[in-house]
Amino acid sequence: MKRAMTLIVVMVAILFSQSALAQVEFQVGEPVLTEVGKLPDQAEAAAVFKIIPLQAFTIGISDQSPWAWWLLDEEFLFRALFTASGSGTYYTRIKVTDVKTGLFIRFPKEGPYSTTGGTLTQTSTPLSVGPLPGVPTPLPRQFILTYEFKVGTTWKGVSTKIMLIAPVGLEGF
Repeated sequence: MKRAMTLIVVMVAILFSQSALAQVEFQVGEPVLTEVGKLPDQAEAAAVFKIIPLQAFTIGISDQSPWAWWLLDEEFLFRALFTASGSGTYYTRIKVTDVKTGLFIRFPKEGPYSTTGGTLTQTSTPLSVGPLPGVPTPLPRQFILTYEFKVGTTWKGVSTKIMLIAPVGLEGF
């Protein structure tokens, strides 16, 4: 009986926590690749192709400044800085995780992209979030944005945390 009650409690918790990400809708466009610099060591560039994610951050479209908090219904760019050694192809995708519930969504992978060794920036165009029609969104809420890179069969990622807040006048939304 005790196990049955525990199972019921766990199932109810999972059922209600599934609606946490359903209250907001993330949208993302195609990524853009920007070269930052070349690797100084040419021997390393000739090695097996490998990507090492370094840093992830978001910037506002209007002012290009880094932002750790977002207003609902505004657009931002999500950037990931990474280094590549050798030459080859890779894929990218974005993962959004609700900090409170641990639930996440993954956008479809993009690519393949080809590159040679260097320090590069991958940028989403644009990333926005809004409420689903008719569904109240309790704000503020924290999310973890992860930029993931796939070389061969291995995914590696780099993350940043954002706080989603309501614009003035919509605090109770």
